[in-house]
Amino acid sequence: MLHWTPSELRLLGIPDRQLDQIAIDHHLAGLSTSEAGLLDFALKLAMNAPWLSREDIAGLRDKGFSDESILEAILVTGLAKLLCTLSTGLDPSPDFEPREIPHSSSPPAPDARSHGGDTSGPYLRAVELRPDSFPAFGYFMKRFGSIPNFFRAQTLRPDVIEAEAGLFRNVLQPDDILSHVQKECILLVVSAANLNTYCVAAHCEMLRVMGVSTEESDQIAVDHHQPDLSEQNKALLDFALRLAVQPSEFRSEDIDTLRRLHFTEEQILETVAVTALNNFINTVQMGLGTTPDVKPRHEFRPKEAHLFVAADRPTWSLQIDPDVELVSRVPDGDSDAFEELVTRHSRRVYRTLLGIVGNVEEAQDAMQDTFLKAFQHIGDFQRRSKFSTWLVSIATNRGLQCLRERRRLESLDDDGPDADEEFRPRQVRAWADDPEQLYSATERRRLVERGLMRLPAKYRVVLVLRDLEQFSTDEAAEALGLGILALKARLFRARLMLREKLSPHFASSANKMGL
Repeated sequence: MLHWTPSELRLLGIPDRQLDQIAIDHHLAGLSTSEAGLLDFALKLAMNAPWLSREDIAGLRDKGFSDESILEAILVTGLAKLLCTLSTGLDPSPDFEPREIPHSSSPPAPDARSHGGDTSGPYLRAVELRPDSFPAFGYFMKRFGSIPNFFRAQTLRPDVIEAEAGLFRNVLQPDDILSHVQKECILLVVSAANLNTYCVAAHCEMLRVMGVSTEESDQIAVDHHQPDLSEQNKALLDFALRLAVQPSEFRSEDIDTLRRLHFTEEQILETVAVTALNNFINTVQMGLGTTPDVKPRHEFRPKEAHLFVAADRPTWSLQIDPDVELVSRVPDGDSDAFEELVTRHSRRVYRTLLGIVGNVEEAQDAMQDTFLKAFQHIGDFQRRSKFSTWLVSIATNRGLQCLRERRRLESLDDDGPDADEEFRPRQVRAWADDPEQLYSATERRRLVERGLMRLPAKYRVVLVLRDLEQFSTDEAAEALGLGILALKARLFRARLMLREKLSPHFASSANKMGL
């Protein structure tokens, strides 16, 4: 349901019926052409900012809006994004009695007229302000060594720049709750999710100054699960991303996750504040069209030929989970729903565990432990991946635990940055074109299983998930807690290792047959 508090608009004399209609579809609310055009612009900036172009600004000018009024519209839209993000993250109780707004059967889509327009900026005129006479610019010179174009583009409103400088001093600069690096990483990943090239370049540069390599900051922007970040910091960035670009999916459980990882209430509050401020900055920057202060290493541009709403941001992979309805019933005590989940996934879980531990009895025991743990913790399932992926990750961890208990000398993790580089295939020989002709299916399967079980566990698990269970790369990486690149590198080495172990059998047999 939509609830809102149009108290200020009501005080201006706008009747409730018109307020309701503005919320549903402002084109049917009896507004003037210029008023409707201004709201079209604000909606596009708020919901589809990557597609904003110089033509949108020209359209407002044609309707009689000055650059000062356009700047104020951009700032108010950015402020609305900030307040909505804060409200989602903090979930305060309403100050006024909320009004329920009925849903329209087919909500109007944002204006899509200027897709593919000229995005070169800046869009608005500016005036000259000197650092020696304007304190905010003096602060930015001291903080950044120069005055970012983002602030130069707002000089029609010096009072706003002063307020923004205060936000930087009070929210982003202190290092006593979240660290500077943590805040910059939040700003970086959210800017990348918002497809904001200007801000990504700026925050990569800030991280470089703080000692983070350009390669690592680039990787954080693209996929923060791949760099060598702690699980706590990965969870922090997950939290910020969900709050920033999937607010409709944000739940109190997201906050509980950070609490379980020992984040304090102050740190969670600051994360919400930094994320909200970043949504404001991203929105205003895209409305101004400012050019980057440093040459960006990556261009973040929308690839689709149509506009998207916030829930469809292309940086999030939205998967259809066939188990979602059953999963939602289990916490309410529906044991039949969980039994159905067990029936659906027991074969995959068992085969995964058998491939890891190589022992029928251990695999059966571990499967029971896996489903018991899944039942006990299904309320903690965040639905950021498919239920099957989450379940197999539990099974994988249980299988690895069995191996550690059985043979503690076997390394299940990387021993160092170059550990994986030590393997070099030595006995990979040419196989016959059709090995099926050399061995029966039973014999071939026995050889493969034997070779698989002779691999180190960390390689064996990757092969089980990708090649036997047919997990996608993303699903296997999620289940194992690896980045995509690390998963691919490990899979490549695992296949080479298995091929090397099987080569003597296939190659020698082929030679004996004169092939």
